[in-house]
Order: sequence, then C-alpha cells, then structure tokens
Amino acid sequence: MAGFLDRFGPFSNTLFKASDALKQLSNLGMKYDDMVLRQSQAIGTMEDAAGYRGTQNFFGMNQSGMQDDFWYPFAAMSMTDVSMRKRISFFDQEYQQKRDELRRFSTHDEVEDILDTLCDEAIVYNQANFFSQPHFGSSDLSDELKLEINKSFNSIYNSFGFNDDQSAWQFFRKWLIDGYLSFEIIYNEEQTEIIGFKELDPASLMPGIDPASNKKIWIQYKDQAGKERQLFDSQVIYLSYGSISLQSRSSYVERLIRSFNLLRIMEHTRIIWAVTNASYKMKFIIPVGGKSKTRAKQSLAQLMNNYREVVDFDFDSGSMEVNGQPMMQFNKEYWLPSKEGESPEIETLADEGPDLSDTEALTYFSDKLKLASKIPFTRFEYGEGRGDFEMSGDSLIREEIKFAKFVNRLRSSFQEILVKPLYIQTMLKHPELAEDSNFKANLSLRYNQENAFAELKEIELLTRRVDFISSMRDNLMFENEEGEDVSYFDLDYLVEKYLKMTPAELEKNREYLKKKDPEGDPGMSADFMK
Repeated sequence: MAGFLDRFGPFSNTLFKASDALKQLSNLGMKYDDMVLRQSQAIGTMEDAAGYRGTQNFFGMNQSGMQDDFWYPFAAMSMTDVSMRKRISFFDQEYQQKRDELRRFSTHDEVEDILDTLCDEAIVYNQANFFSQPHFGSSDLSDELKLEINKSFNSIYNSFGFNDDQSAWQFFRKWLIDGYLSFEIIYNEEQTEIIGFKELDPASLMPGIDPASNKKIWIQYKDQAGKERQLFDSQVIYLSYGSISLQSRSSYVERLIRSFNLLRIMEHTRIIWAVTNASYKMKFIIPVGGKSKTRAKQSLAQLMNNYREVVDFDFDSGSMEVNGQPMMQFNKEYWLPSKEGESPEIETLADEGPDLSDTEALTYFSDKLKLASKIPFTRFEYGEGRGDFEMSGDSLIREEIKFAKFVNRLRSSFQEILVKPLYIQTMLKHPELAEDSNFKANLSLRYNQENAFAELKEIELLTRRVDFISSMRDNLMFENEEGEDVSYFDLDYLVEKYLKMTPAELEKNREYLKKKDPEGDPGMSADFMK
C-alpha cells in the first residue's frame, strides 16, 4: 500500500521508511532545489496567489520554529515557482463536481468521436504493443548504458500493464477528460527497483515540503482520519493538463462544452419543431349559444386542460415525451365552442416553421465544434471525399501542421507517465548520473507515428533533400589550377548539413562503407571515412 513515511503495509508488520536515495530523488534532478528556495528573496507568482506574508515560511514552519498547519497546504507553492508549474486539482474546490460533469459530457457521440480521433493520433501502437521508446537526445551515453536503460523502460512499461492491453490509450483519453492523472510508484522492499504502479485520485493529493528533510512530498487525504498518507515526490507521478501559472482550462474536453451545447440546441429545436408539428391538426368551432361569464370561464378552463401539452426532450438519450407518453398522436382535433356562430366551422391548422432541409445553421455550429477540437476539418468530411490523405508534400496543409504541433504538446506533457519512473530507476542503479544535468534534460520518449503516412512523408522529404544536395553540388562549380571543373561545395558538408543525419547514423554508414571497402573508397573524402 501507499506510504513509505508513516504506514504499515497491509500484508506486513514492517514499517516502511523511505531511503535516502528516494528522498534525494524527490528533487527531480534539481540538485539545489532547497537551496534555490532558501536563497530566493522575491515573492513568486504562486506565493503571491497563496497570500504570502512575511511572517509565514513556505517550508511549513512559523517564526517560532513550530509547524504552521494553516500554511502547510501552501508549503510547496514556492517550489511551484521554480520547478513544478502544474495545476493542482486539490486547490480547485469545485473540481470533483466539474470532473463528474466532464465525464458525463464526454459520453456524447460527437465528443467521443473527437476524443477517439485525438487519442488515435497521439497513441500509436506497433506490432509489439509499444506506443513509444526512450529517447536520449544528445546525451553522451555508452551503448551498454543505453541498452540497460532500454531494459528498464521495458520493465516499467510491463509494470504498468501497457503491453497487455490498450490501457495507455485509455489513460491518455482519461487525462484529456479529467485533466489530471496520478499514480503511486511502488518499489521493492530494498527500494532499489520499481515493481509496479497504482492509480490514485489526483483530487486527494496536496503538495507540500517535509519539515524534517526539506524535500518535496505529497499529502494524500489530508486531515482525514485513517486515510492521510505522506509520500515523497519520488513515489508519485502527477500529470496536469493545464499550467498553474496560466489562465487555462482544466482539461481538453472543457474547451468543447460551449460549441457542443450550441450545436445540440440547434439540433434539438429542429427535432422538437418537426416532431411536435408532425401531427395532422384540425380545429372545430361549434356554436353553443349564450352563456354566463362564469360558465364561459369554466368552459375556457376545461378547454385549456383538454388541449394543454407538456413536451419533454431528454438531451442525453434523445427521447421525447408528450404529456408523459413516449408516443405522439398521429392527428389532433380541437373542438371549440362559439357563442356568436350559427353554423359549425371546420378547418385545417397550417404549421409554419423553419425549412428542415436547410442545414446551413447546423453546419455553422458543427464547424465551430470542429474548430474547438483543433482537429483538421478534413478528418471529419468523409462524405465529400476529403477524408483521405494524400502522400505528396503539397497536401500537408497548414491545418495539419498546427494539429501535429498540438499533438506534440500533449505528448510532451503526457510523457512524464513513463519518463519520471525511468529516470528514477536509472538514478537508483547509476547515482553518478545525478550530477549529469544533460542526461535529465535529454531523457524523453520517442512516440510512434502513423506508420504508412509517416514513412512515406519521410521518404519524400529525404528524396527532396537528396535532389537539393545534388543540385547544390552540380550547379555551383569553379575551375581549379588544372583547369578542371570542381564543385564549390564539399559533399560531406552538404550531407551533414542538409540531409540532417545524426552523428550516430553517419557513423553507422561509415562502418558499412568500411566493411565493403576496408582500404577506403578513393572517391570518398578522407574526412568522411574517418
């Protein structure tokens, strides 16, 4: 169970204590976190929002050296200004009610389709059921260490259960709806290896700083008897869709609410009009002679009661009831007395309303919903033959480029679900890397792309680069001392600059060349063969 600080496990009589390694890892690779906070003289944006006063200490201690319980919930606000920068659901008093509404809202067909499209774009599985692999950027790591980190990644991936099902896709979808995700990182008894994960309720977690060690902690179910837990940051993964220092929505789904509701209102008004006026209506006026004023009022009240209709439309199920009945009458007859009339009158009541074949208004509000989703319009327009993508680079319109950037931003935030435990696992095995800030900065995920589309685009891009390199080499010439035409640009320079191959790829290419010609190709420059 949760809690290395102050809790017995459910199947053990041993009190778990966080090791020094886990406490140090709570700094998330920032060696001077606590020193930065203590040395800071200014009031940060979150400290100010929390109502900072000079008598309060954001390490949870007051001037007398005693723990300040009132300010303890805000103890991590100063750390937020230097490292966290996430929205915290605990501080949103209306979040739990909002989350329930967002979850109900996400079950509508149009919203489900948008979420499925976005999740399919962001989480792409390969044949081995992996949606990503670790990426080391420009880190100067040995092949042995990279292989070991890859093994640790596979172990963490399996510990999450991502290899067995589509739970990574589902977690991403849940994150888009709720705006928050949190997990406990579970270690073995020696606290040397990550062995599993447990999903937590983000609304139950509050950030803080441990007064004893000045390390970042998370407090779960604060002040709830029998439930309160304290976890070091190295035991918690906390994902947030929004930024705590920016005015932003809590989740992706929240941005769809207004546009969807306007579209649904337009649809419902047309449905209600069409259905309620589908009955064939006739009016009968029957002369009844003179009546007293009291009798006339009674007759009017009786008629109002007879012909009154209450129409209820359920926005969630799409069902409609008239006077509590699920079915409507095919025809309706209205019998009305006439005091002055001498002969009966019978006429058909005409219905005048909007032209239901005109969908321009619905199209407008549907487009507003698509615009709010940030998904290109062509992904929705299958009926017009615009749902297919073309392979040429000319078809890559600006809308698709903007969407790709949006998906990359989502992936960048979501990657912490695997990057944080991978970094912690690596630090536990190789503590010397804690001094390498470049390693932490370059550790990330390389997400899978849509295979056929991405490969064809890459091939086309490489083809154009090769054509450009050939043109640069062949068209810009000068005459050397022997009177021979020589290219102005060196081929190695053009390949390295414009083909954009990584040093590792260039080195692998050199190895293949040496295997085919150990003595070196006379046509290849000496520098390129080094």
